[in-house]
Parts: sequence; structure tokens; C-alpha cells
Amino acid sequence: MNLHPTLNPDLLLAFTTVAETRHFTQAAQRLNSTQSTVSMQIKRLEDKLQVSLFKRSKRDVALTKQGEILLRYAHRISRLTDEALTEIGLPIKSGKLRIAATDMSLVYLPKILQEFHNSHPLINIELHCKRSWDALDMLDSGLIDLAFVTQHPQRQGAKQVSQSQLVWACANHSDVATQNPIPLAVFGQGCIYRESALTALKTTNKPYRLAYESPSRAGLDCAVNAGLAATITPQDCLTDNLRIIGQAKSGLPPLPKLTTYLFQTKQPQSPAVKAFSNLLLNT
Repeated sequence: MNLHPTLNPDLLLAFTTVAETRHFTQAAQRLNSTQSTVSMQIKRLEDKLQVSLFKRSKRDVALTKQGEILLRYAHRISRLTDEALTEIGLPIKSGKLRIAATDMSLVYLPKILQEFHNSHPLINIELHCKRSWDALDMLDSGLIDLAFVTQHPQRQGAKQVSQSQLVWACANHSDVATQNPIPLAVFGQGCIYRESALTALKTTNKPYRLAYESPSRAGLDCAVNAGLAATITPQDCLTDNLRIIGQAKSGLPPLPKLTTYLFQTKQPQSPAVKAFSNLLLNT
């Protein structure tokens, strides 16, 4: 007869998530669950073990001595379980993945998101479209798990995940390439690709005017698709209604490559984040 209590994986997951967030509501959001459900799971675990795992206050919760001990082993159990599930090829049954990405880096994500969905269809994904520095601020504040950015001044921990050649492009029906000065639709100030393009234009003495500016790709597309301006875009992003403007005939300068970088949370990673990170490593 087994007199020892068993450690239910779902209860352990609730416990480690509350321990990491120090908050029942935030833990519930990460688990794609409700606060009442998470509270009930913690109570069930405490009843099984006959110990208090958390010291509760109005603002947050803190681990007891017994909770700190259990957390060390819970992480080891979780890691071994994740490794076993990954080797077997089973999907993660629940959880949330929070991502922030820049407009330009979104070209990289569709394929990865599709592959991740095929392996883990029940994971809820929260996707934010932000400028690079805003995405990194969200990461530092614990609001997201992963940040895909195209610039990161003097920041450690970057993992390069993709590169795409930037090109000059306009609508198929547009004659903007022949206009003098050429009208441009570009991102706002602070974008390194805007600045590199404008610098290159000045060195070639190519006449241009900033006809449209926007902080988002969607804003620029309005002007470009209407045939009112040329723009800078990753070659991988070209749609059927856009064409590359040849540099030889237009006098436009060559552009750099767009590099996308990944930053991950420094907090203990949830199974969903780990699974997504493993997918990136194998892509």
C-alpha cells in the first residue's frame, strides 16, 4: 500500500506558475485558466502534502520554506516531463505564449507559428506588433515571453533568427520610379533601415521627398498600394501587387539586409515558451 501522496502534473504546473509570477491572476493568464481554478489546484496540492506552500497577502504571494523546497524539485520534474513529451512527440495540452514582434520581423513569423500550431494546437498565442524598443521594454517588464526585433542597441542576449534582403518597391501600376524627386513612404524616425536608406540616397545624390511616414507597415501600405509612393520592404514580403524597382534604371542605392533577432524572458520559462524556443533552434 502506497502511503505517500502523489504529485499530479497539473497541480505542479499551477504551483510553479504561481511561484514564478507571485500572483494568482497572472498565473491563471499564463496557464489560459481562471484564478479560481488555479487557487483550487494550489489548495488541493497543499491538502495532499499537508503543508502550506505560499504566504498570501493582498498584493502578492511568497513561498514558504516548504514551497521553496518543492519548487526546486518541481522544476526538475517539469524539465524531465517536457523532455519525455518532446521525445515522444506529444503536444503540450495548455498554456499561453506571449510574443511581441516588429512590423518588419513579422515576415519571419507565419511559417514558425504554423509549425508550432501543428505541434501544439492548444497553446494560446498572444501577439503584439511593436517597435523594437517597445517590444524589449515589454520583455523587461514581464509582459511578454519572446521579442522579435530588428534593432537592439548595445543589448546582450540576441539570437539572430533570420535575414532578408531589403529592396525598393512600388505598386505594379505605379510610375513613381520615374518621378523626380521620387516620393517615398517610410517608417518614422528611429528606424535604422529608414536612416540607412536616407543616408544612401544622399551619397548618390538621388532626389527624393518623404511623401508618407508611418510607425506601422499597414500605414505605409496604404500609400504604396495606391501607387503614390515607393517604399523599403523585405524581398520576402513582396506581394503580387508590388514590384521591385531596378536600381540601375532608377538610380536608387542598394539597401542592407533586414536582420531579425530574438530575445527571451529571463524568468523561468513555461513549457510553451520552451517548446517554441526548441522549434526555433531546429529551424
